[in-house]
Amino acid sequence: MADLSDSPSGMIARLDASLAKRGEDCTLRRKDGNPPTDKDVTVRASVRGLRGDEIVGTATQAFSKAVISMTQILAAGWPAGHVAVPGAVDPRIPRPNDFLIVKGKVRQIMFADPIAINGVVVRVNLTVAG
Repeated sequence: MADLSDSPSGMIARLDASLAKRGEDCTLRRKDGNPPTDKDVTVRASVRGLRGDEIVGTATQAFSKAVISMTQILAAGWPAGHVAVPGAVDPRIPRPNDFLIVKGKVRQIMFADPIAINGVVVRVNLTVAG
């Protein structure tokens, strides 16, 4: 049974349980190094198209929203070769120009919004294009 507390671990457990039931397997990809190589990790994600009121500015109907958990990222040590340094941006958090492969289609991450509670990232909201 999922942890129902409002602690970060409870929030992560509830998200993971929801994604296990209603999400889908996707591949998170970062191109790294010279020459660039693909660093992939399988994540569970909930992916949906933008609603009409969300299509503003440069966003189009080709954009989607995705919600992922950090659980699979942390378990896999993705991306290998990077170390989280206190006070710096955590390299494990997806970033613009990373990719989310959904149903075989490569989608570019345009915006990543990590949601943290008490300093712990409990979910990452993504906007992807393609």
